[in-house]
Amino acid sequence: MTEQQYETTAAAIALAIWKISTGNGRDLDRDDWDSHMQNCHAAVANSYTYGITPAAWYNAALGKVI
Repeated sequence: MTEQQYETTAAAIALAIWKISTGNGRDLDRDDWDSHMQNCHAAVANSYTYGITPAAWYNAALGKVI
């Protein structure tokens, strides 16, 4: 996976997890929105391993957030 592919995939996974775990941001103020998005990005970064498929990466990151 190239760096660009990593960045694009990581951002997409983080956003998908954020939408699931927050009900698409419903009832969050801006500070909570930002904080939770940072947590999602951290979970995505911390669950990446070399050679992981996007689906497995998504599941691993989702397990860290929910």
